[in-house]
Amino acid sequence: MSHQEERLQFNKKIQLISVSLDGIITETDDHLFDWKEGSSIYDAHPFFEILRSFLEDPGDAPSEYNFPCIHIENKDTEKICDVTLKIDSKDILIILFDYTVKYHELNAFAQQKNESILRATKLELKNKYLIEKEKFKNNFIANINHEIRTPLTSILGFIEVLEKTKLSFEQSELSRIIKRESLHLNALIDDMIDISKIESGKLRLVEERFAFQDLVDGFVESYSKVAEKKGIAFETNIDPSIQEYLIGDSVRVYQILNNVLNNAFKFTEEGSVKLSITKNYQRTNKLTINFKIEDTGIGIMEENLEHLFERFTRFNTDKQISGTGLGLAIVQNLVDLMNGDIKVSSEVDKGTIFNIKLPFKFEISKPTPKRKKKKYSLPSSKKKFRILLVEDEEVTQYLVMKILITQGSFFVDLAIDGEEAIKCIERRNYDLILMDLKLSKIDGYKATHMIRNNYGDKVISEVPIIGFTAKANDAERDKCLRSGMDDFITKPFEQKDLLYKIIRQIAKKAAD
Repeated sequence: MSHQEERLQFNKKIQLISVSLDGIITETDDHLFDWKEGSSIYDAHPFFEILRSFLEDPGDAPSEYNFPCIHIENKDTEKICDVTLKIDSKDILIILFDYTVKYHELNAFAQQKNESILRATKLELKNKYLIEKEKFKNNFIANINHEIRTPLTSILGFIEVLEKTKLSFEQSELSRIIKRESLHLNALIDDMIDISKIESGKLRLVEERFAFQDLVDGFVESYSKVAEKKGIAFETNIDPSIQEYLIGDSVRVYQILNNVLNNAFKFTEEGSVKLSITKNYQRTNKLTINFKIEDTGIGIMEENLEHLFERFTRFNTDKQISGTGLGLAIVQNLVDLMNGDIKVSSEVDKGTIFNIKLPFKFEISKPTPKRKKKKYSLPSSKKKFRILLVEDEEVTQYLVMKILITQGSFFVDLAIDGEEAIKCIERRNYDLILMDLKLSKIDGYKATHMIRNNYGDKVISEVPIIGFTAKANDAERDKCLRSGMDDFITKPFEQKDLLYKIIRQIAKKAAD
């Protein structure tokens, strides 16, 4: 087959060039490049200098060489070509295949693929970073929660002990200030934990039946005292048609209203604060309630309203007012979580109005009577009841021992970790164990599990155990009960709550 016949088999993307062994172009078309017959192939493009090395030892058999994606330029023409060189004893055939369009298409595709891979990798790394960041934040808050609540428990506990002693007026005032600031710190910790739960999607609403009027009465009672102290009016207007019992998360409803009311009283020095509660609509067993809280306080500048619900937002005012900067951010998140709505309007020096709409359900049935907290008393005994306190914080040890010994009905032994607690119960019988959960060597959960499962002696295995924890949630409660504890109490706690739980467990054990 002649070179011309070979050329005719290809389309316009092909250029066939016949070259003599001394490098002169003897035959060519101009499909790709305008190279003239009689000119030197070596002058056409530097790439073809490669022929010289192949011609030094051509051999007897024809040789073929393939070079993909060669960038060839000639005058105004620039192309990406696959180059084939066929060398025999008579001449050289050069086949150029124009790969320019396909090359750019593939290059663009590869670019897109690379960019897509990079975007996916970036997104994966970002997600991994966010997950690690969220994990770090949650661990940090959990550790801070425990580390702060432990000394806070001692501070509030000793204040209670101090309040029951004979104090001068000045000492009473100092005690009151310490207690107020400690409670403020405790509220800040609670707010931080709530924000963390909301952002991580771990906050779950509880639908339970509650007495709506009791919730309202609590606000009326507490804020009437605040209003009286500040010398302003607190007005309430409650729609009497609202059902007595509703179904919803009463704790979160309280948190929403309490935060907004607290702000209203903080920023109102004269005039009044009004709480109006009306039924917005009712359909079958569902209703929406509108809570309107308006004050005659300092108001909020219009440009600040859009930032009102952001975390740690504090606007400059003439009066320095304490606060966590988290309250309204929590309010907004809780309202959204409850599928409610919140709007605010304000005018500087005239006051602010919050309108909050929240959905509820209600039962069309006769309400059950409210359960009263059952009273317990220690069983009659000629000897004192012996308590084992398992706690590694020295201050908390002293506080609990002070509370119990002051009652006159208890002996208290001390163990600083779970391992020591096990040794104590093997040497002496106890009427109850107070078990801190975060202990070295053997923690409170494991120690409780061992007590419940490793002993055939029922005096040991069935001893009542109350856990100390800094986490006040259902998950922690379930974990305590699953480990074998009878009850748990959160830090910081009030003396009456601790004593109630201790007396209840001892009384229940005696009744068995």
